[in-house]
Amino acid sequence: MNFFRLWLTGYYDPSRVVDELKTKPAPHWGFYAQLTRALLDSLLLYLPLAILGREPSTPSYLTFLPAERYFLASVFFVPVFLLAHWVMLSGVLHLVLRLSGRPGGIDQILNITGFAALVVGAFLILWDWVWIAMGWHSDVLLGISHLVLVIWAVVITALGFHRILGLPWWLAILLNVLWIALGEPLAAIFMRAPL
Repeated sequence: MNFFRLWLTGYYDPSRVVDELKTKPAPHWGFYAQLTRALLDSLLLYLPLAILGREPSTPSYLTFLPAERYFLASVFFVPVFLLAHWVMLSGVLHLVLRLSGRPGGIDQILNITGFAALVVGAFLILWDWVWIAMGWHSDVLLGISHLVLVIWAVVITALGFHRILGLPWWLAILLNVLWIALGEPLAAIFMRAPL
């Protein structure tokens, strides 16, 4: 199955995505997936927001970056951040597995998490534009809706951890919770809702 078809399969058959990922080069497919997701965010979300002159409703924690330039800066910064975020969190999961006496499999972790991020992240772009088009202004509710949709990524990732890495279900789910717990505070510092 080619890259694009596997991506689309993630919307209706997460189990098949995981089975196919077993046979794909790791971490290559995860990298391509995460890079695609980062570029989609940059070009389909932040660039249009910058062109429209929108500003984030939540002030920047980065004091050197004023609100009126935040989305324009995000066009260039978000791909770097998302790639670094993905590598760092995947590394933490690998470390946790190694410290607990299990084989980590960093390449497979990168493949699984990268592809899950693409499937869900691409959908979130559409979700954000629907939110904007409806005129809804609560970045808190948008963030909560994102967390609900992240359950989809947890399903793909937990399936991958279970089937590819051979982890028990409880550990596969626990690693996803750890990912979210470590990843959200970092994202809150650098990312802003498109409202």
